[in-house]
Amino acid sequence: MFALQVNSTPYPQRRDWQTQSWLERMVERLRRLWLTRLRMGNRQLDHFVRQVERAEADLVQQDTQARSDDLLAVRRLLRRHGLRPDLLWRSFAHIRQQAGTILGMRHFPVQLRGGYVLLLGCLAEMDTGEGKSLTATLAAGTAALAGMAVHIITVNEYLARRDAEQMAPLFRALGLTTGLVLEKMPPEEKQKACQADVIYCTSKLLVFDYLRDRIRLGDRMHPLAMGFDRLHHGGHSTLLRGLQYAIVDEADSIFIDEARTPLIISTNHRDTEAESYYQQAIQLANSLHPPTDFTIRGDIRFPVLTDAGRARLAALCADLPGLWRGEHRRREGVLQALAALHAFQKDVNYIIRDDKVLIVDETTGRIMPDRSWERGLQQLIEVKEGVPLSPQKETLARISFQIFFRRYIRLSGMTGTCREVAAEVSEVYGLGVVRIPPNRPSQRKTLPARLFATDEARWQGVVAAVQERYTAGQPVLVGTQSILASERLSTRLTEAGIPHRVLNAKQDTEEAEIVAQAGALKRVTIATNMAGRGTDIQLGQGVAEQGGLHVILTECHHSSRVDRQLFGRCARQGDPGSWQAMLSLEDQLAVDLFPQMAKILQASLLQFPESLFFRNVALICFRWAQRRTERAHHRMRSRMLHTDFQLRRSLAFSGQME
Repeated sequence: MFALQVNSTPYPQRRDWQTQSWLERMVERLRRLWLTRLRMGNRQLDHFVRQVERAEADLVQQDTQARSDDLLAVRRLLRRHGLRPDLLWRSFAHIRQQAGTILGMRHFPVQLRGGYVLLLGCLAEMDTGEGKSLTATLAAGTAALAGMAVHIITVNEYLARRDAEQMAPLFRALGLTTGLVLEKMPPEEKQKACQADVIYCTSKLLVFDYLRDRIRLGDRMHPLAMGFDRLHHGGHSTLLRGLQYAIVDEADSIFIDEARTPLIISTNHRDTEAESYYQQAIQLANSLHPPTDFTIRGDIRFPVLTDAGRARLAALCADLPGLWRGEHRRREGVLQALAALHAFQKDVNYIIRDDKVLIVDETTGRIMPDRSWERGLQQLIEVKEGVPLSPQKETLARISFQIFFRRYIRLSGMTGTCREVAAEVSEVYGLGVVRIPPNRPSQRKTLPARLFATDEARWQGVVAAVQERYTAGQPVLVGTQSILASERLSTRLTEAGIPHRVLNAKQDTEEAEIVAQAGALKRVTIATNMAGRGTDIQLGQGVAEQGGLHVILTECHHSSRVDRQLFGRCARQGDPGSWQAMLSLEDQLAVDLFPQMAKILQASLLQFPESLFFRNVALICFRWAQRRTERAHHRMRSRMLHTDFQLRRSLAFSGQME
């Protein structure tokens, strides 16, 4: 029944784009609780796995023609009756059997559980290395057999290409077509790829294709209007077949970390007056000094003017043109300029390449060449760095991930780290979170965290720890917070005579190779945040006997999820491995969020370096700072979602498109 409902409209998508009442939200919470606790408890999932194994045992007894006939029957019944449990058993059995024959990879029972969770529209939390890409084929194949257009969404094009090429033979054996959508693909190839049964793509490209469809259709996107156009004029040509079913890999990265960045299609236009305005804003910001004139809140990294700062700014603008006479206008411009000068750092938040300012994703460590900051921040940073100013942007269409993914008729996701944001994922996207246990028990060893009073002492300790592991032959992965920190550590290791590889935004084209080799004997790798890298680190010969991969966390991220993503790279699929945090009280998190306490603890540790009491107090402060920042970011995402709903109501009332 579900498949028939999806295919009954020209461009299937959810139409409930407004906020829900408290009663609707309560009913939805009860539905998710019933779904995750009763339909996907351990007993129910074990029962499902047993039924799939029985169905597969029956298939093994059949010859090739009989299996082919049964697959056609399953496909016909899925389209007629929807996702009925007995049909799911048979579909999963076919996919598992074909995967073993064609790919040489037969789904483990935990992957069967994960596929079932995905198909029912939930988020499966699976550890790194548990085979999420193969797990997705179960849900994607079954949904496509039922007639749904399936989007498998990854965080970068390398993963999309790798998975599409690897899994295409499996889908072909099921009678399904596979499409791969890339950024630099010719329009006719993209049009063909988007009509496939299963599409591999990145979240960003998918959203932009959806916005292009909306621009193309304009006010004709309503189902009744599209049906009329199709009947009388042959319809409009769209890239996508609607938003029917999505499987989002690294879902927490896309749903949470990317949620604060709206996706915008815009055109460029030059404004000489605006360029002069940005130059003046930077000059005014340079005339203000902390903490007398402004302070910077560490949890949101944005400046706040003091009373003295507002008075000084008014005096500085007294003789300037009319644009600077308005209090609100000048305050907003100078605050943005202060943020450009003090809250955003080169080789931390952005890099300079070919005289262009390129944003670095703080969660993944990747550059984002097609992204720019809003409200003039991009141009202000360009003025700060002395590079040519990019043109102003005129918005044609925009949408946030929070709004976009709510429009899928059926949505699911996979990730290794979601428990910290499970409530938000449930509230915003309507997804229950189900933990899938690993195929083999974890052998990961967590070593006691080491705390240092100063940055210098910490980096000396890191070099010594790496030297010890390198001498023993154990591979080491060192995670740093920024490009700048990775390059400084690289210099220290070079001076110590330790060969190593560096992975940051400046080496992004080599990342798959660097990550894949990080588990080799005596291999030392320095990497910025490992979230979403997607390439498994497999242990080289003889490495298991040395204790497996050792991960060193050199600085706490603002989100504890990203820390878990880093040390989750070791001890995959039952392999041995270990990790340790080596932190400093001069880390940015401490300086931003508990500076006074950090100074007290720093003095105490310098006097009593072996004190467990002061070390534990400091670790509690770091965890508190992470939780405070996570709450601040959650509030920002909530405000953005609320603003998006208000904007859409206004646009709908005025007759304009989003």
